[in-house]
Amino acid sequence: MKTFVLGLGVAVSLAGCSMGIQPGGDSPSVSYTVPHNYQTVFLRAQNQAEECLRGKSQFTVQTKVDAVEQSGVVAVVGPLGAGEVARTELKAVDAQHTQVTQTVWGHSPWDRNALDAMRESVTIDTSVCFAYR
Repeated sequence: MKTFVLGLGVAVSLAGCSMGIQPGGDSPSVSYTVPHNYQTVFLRAQNQAEECLRGKSQFTVQTKVDAVEQSGVVAVVGPLGAGEVARTELKAVDAQHTQVTQTVWGHSPWDRNALDAMRESVTIDTSVCFAYR
């Protein structure tokens, strides 16, 4: 019984503090255009998320790409589907340029530093897990 009450208390306290990016919230975000095709940007964002999450099995990387729309999403989801903590949305502007919007939850480690690393990974075309700025 004691374990049940403790578990219930934890669940209630977590419910009041939603994890992840909230619609209409104040999550840090950045939008920019890069001189890369959408497939390259998609693969770079996916690779960066997977490389930077090694050893953090409680998080998963979920991806979706739409070849017809030339767009995609790479999302990092928290434990037990608690919500997205990082997201890269991309859409081709033309054959060699892609519009990118990246958003993070806003709480460490999914804060402005993570957002900077995500952006650097796409712009310099190599995985960066921490931005040195």
